[in-house]
Amino acid sequence: MSGAAAAPRAGSAGPTKTPSPSPRRRKIAAFLVTTDVELWPQVGMQLPQKLGFRQIDSIEELPGAAVPGEPGVVLWDARGCVNKQEVLSELQARSASLAVIVLDEDAAEWESAVQRQQIVAAVPLPLDAMRLIGALGSAYEEANARAALLGEQAGAPAGPKGPARTWRWVAAGACLTLAAVVAWRLESSRGAGGSPPAAAVMPRAAPASTGAGAAAPAASAGGTEEQVDALLDQAQAAMRDRHFIEPAAGSALSLYRSALLLDPSRGEATQGLQRLSEILLAKVQSALDERQYEAALQALETVRSIDPGDKRLPALDERIARMRSELGPAEIQAAINAGNFDRAGLLIDQADKTKLVAAAKLSQLREDIRRRKGQSEVAHLMALADARLQQDQLVAPAEDSAAYYLAQARKSGAPAGDLQRSLKELWRRLTARAHAAVEQHRLEDADRVAAELSGAGAPLSVVAAVQRDIGLARAQQTAAAAPEPPSYLDLAKLRLAQGKVVDPDSDSALHYLKELQAADPQNPELASLRTAIEAQIVDEARRALDGTPPQPGRAEMLLQLAGTVGGSVDLAPAAAPGPKEVAEASLTRTRRLDIDYPQNALADKIEGSVEVGYTVTTRGAVADLEIVSATPAGVFDKAAANAVRRLRYKPYLQDGKPVEVSTKMLVIFRLQK
Repeated sequence: MSGAAAAPRAGSAGPTKTPSPSPRRRKIAAFLVTTDVELWPQVGMQLPQKLGFRQIDSIEELPGAAVPGEPGVVLWDARGCVNKQEVLSELQARSASLAVIVLDEDAAEWESAVQRQQIVAAVPLPLDAMRLIGALGSAYEEANARAALLGEQAGAPAGPKGPARTWRWVAAGACLTLAAVVAWRLESSRGAGGSPPAAAVMPRAAPASTGAGAAAPAASAGGTEEQVDALLDQAQAAMRDRHFIEPAAGSALSLYRSALLLDPSRGEATQGLQRLSEILLAKVQSALDERQYEAALQALETVRSIDPGDKRLPALDERIARMRSELGPAEIQAAINAGNFDRAGLLIDQADKTKLVAAAKLSQLREDIRRRKGQSEVAHLMALADARLQQDQLVAPAEDSAAYYLAQARKSGAPAGDLQRSLKELWRRLTARAHAAVEQHRLEDADRVAAELSGAGAPLSVVAAVQRDIGLARAQQTAAAAPEPPSYLDLAKLRLAQGKVVDPDSDSALHYLKELQAADPQNPELASLRTAIEAQIVDEARRALDGTPPQPGRAEMLLQLAGTVGGSVDLAPAAAPGPKEVAEASLTRTRRLDIDYPQNALADKIEGSVEVGYTVTTRGAVADLEIVSATPAGVFDKAAANAVRRLRYKPYLQDGKPVEVSTKMLVIFRLQK
């Protein structure tokens, strides 16, 4: 039943003509005035196709959103409003062609406003879907009727105005129109049975895949749960601020997915993605209506990445397919941006067959898919590695740990800088775990962690330090567990491990060795202990000679002590000091330092340094080269060693004769700014 009656024109004459068919009505704009992001998709799901949907925050935004004089429907969320009648009056003053529906917790409060025809209907919240559908139909007809009264039938193109209507014809037309609208509304109300039963708008079941990545074990009740709670709070704030998918790092989409990386079983995160999907689907509809294709495609592909099985996607895909010639490569690019690479490839194949996109552009898009897919895989693996680091899943389970994901990321071509950062954190945590095991006297666990540290690629110096601490703890544990006071053998080993070889005199490894020789000269471990202690004394003598300044007196004393041990170490090399150490700046180069910057480090924009120690021979050549330290380890070592090895110097003269000298050089690798 039509809600608008045509008023006769004044001065019309002649025989009555058969009216021409009325033009097809276009969509009427529907504006939801609310700040509740959860209400938006609930209303959008009930909106008929004849209404275009848009959401605004306040009544003040309405003039900029609605076209003056155009018919429209306003759904006003009146919850929390203090001066409701004042706002309603302001809303009515905006335009005589707007039909108003009020959404409120107490719909009965608005009965008088409905009777006075200030509003079309009041729909209770939580949303009563059936009453909303009926109210939308009434509002659509009333918007058309009001437009007819103003001479602008909705959907009809503006035509030339006829002769001026007399006030009688205008009044008659108004009466007829209002009578028709009221009759239609009363009939609809009776047909709906007064107050229809409430129909709750329930969210869909959680999809099997949320786009959050590989499954992970349930989060522990400790720090991980707190991290997930914090991510969910941030995601809800992003939803309130309408940061749905942008910016990428702080959007509700990325925050919910980060929460699911830590705890895939967390229902709040899955439900959050469901709500986000509903909002984005409503955005797709409104953006397509407003011909904002880029925003529509981005929202559509994001929904697909959240739940590829959403039953509403095929209808939207069909609508997009009808506009494909108009969209060009935008649909493919949106799929790539959302990470739907298989779909992007399918769209490229379709575009290739239909020739809607240039071949050069398709080739570029295929390359973009290949590159972005690799980057996405690496980013996902690094995100999983960081999540497992936070959960302290360092090396176990074997295929769901930080070490596993970092190894996979390395194989996938992750940047060396990112890998190094995460690997250092892995090594730090494993080292701390080993030290904790040592402190708690769980030496078998400490041995296992040391092996895991080595398997994770930790530098040899780090592994050696952990093993040294374990050995010291094991010696102390052995000494403490003995039912009798420690034997001279155990005490000698303990002091040797502690580095107390000759000092103090009465509590050193050498002291307990002599006591053992006197008490048990047939002990089977005596020979190996003598050799170890003698070698350690000789090393100390060498360090005394090579020190700055040299300590020849202490070196001679240590060598005399070593001679009393009776081991098998050859003392002759220790008696003569090694090559004199000089500053590299005091030497004269005859060949310049030529450094080749490693290509991998150059590509990943890594900088660092390497300290190299070496001997300059009597002929000025470089020999006995060794890496003293490197930052980061293993990146620049070979390049630095090759560069130093090619150096040549004038022979260093001492008393007029060329002699070998040792020196060091710090080779620095810096990128050009």
